[in-house]
Amino acid sequence: MIKAIAFDLQFTLVTFSTEILGFSDKFTLSNWFKLFDEGFKEVLKYIKTKDIKFDEKKLFRTLKRIRNRYFARTVSGEQRYFTKEILSDTFSKVGIILPDDEIEKCVLIYHGEEIKAWKPVKNLNTIIKRLSKDYKLAILTNAIDYVGIEILKRQGIHEYFDLIIGDARKPKHDNFIKFQEFMKAEMNELIMVGDDIKADIEPAIQLGMKSIQIHRGYEYLRHHAKLNITPDKRINDLNDIFMAIQELTE
Repeated sequence: MIKAIAFDLQFTLVTFSTEILGFSDKFTLSNWFKLFDEGFKEVLKYIKTKDIKFDEKKLFRTLKRIRNRYFARTVSGEQRYFTKEILSDTFSKVGIILPDDEIEKCVLIYHGEEIKAWKPVKNLNTIIKRLSKDYKLAILTNAIDYVGIEILKRQGIHEYFDLIIGDARKPKHDNFIKFQEFMKAEMNELIMVGDDIKADIEPAIQLGMKSIQIHRGYEYLRHHAKLNITPDKRINDLNDIFMAIQELTE
């Protein structure tokens, strides 16, 4: 018996679209960073309202250097957003001093354009609403809390989730266990649905959960494509999840 289902968010329930900015409507790390650059431009506008003087070109160069350093940590295994650390380090390097609450405000602004770029997969609202009638639902996303919640609200599905965990730091097990404890279920009564074989599927298998991979056809971290990990079910479209769940419960 399945009691609850946890979903990854990005590339699982929402897909990446950059058409709002007029460049290639395709996910690449380059396009992702372009969205962050657009967000950083808005951060700079905000900083200017504080009458802080700075060299804009130098600030952008510093941001990109520091962002690349943190991204190397992301692909090496931590798989999380380091936005606050990136912005704090960037400002510090050029002598901009902001209180913690102002840094937090800049983090929200920085992610603004990225949030707009996530669009729902086909029939998302209908699928989630239907699943919520039979199962408790959760979100486990490596995106920071604000980003995850804002994306869900934009899709109109926030209310259907009993538990939302942001900054989950997958593939670490902590928040998978938190999901289990919240749902008061055995591991084999839970399903993890996600696109990332390393962050979503492997820890679910290790803990004894059932797993469904949304196969997107590529791994944006190339070394993940070589991992020998097999989900319980692999589907190409979220609309096929009902059949996958049925087969897992037979």
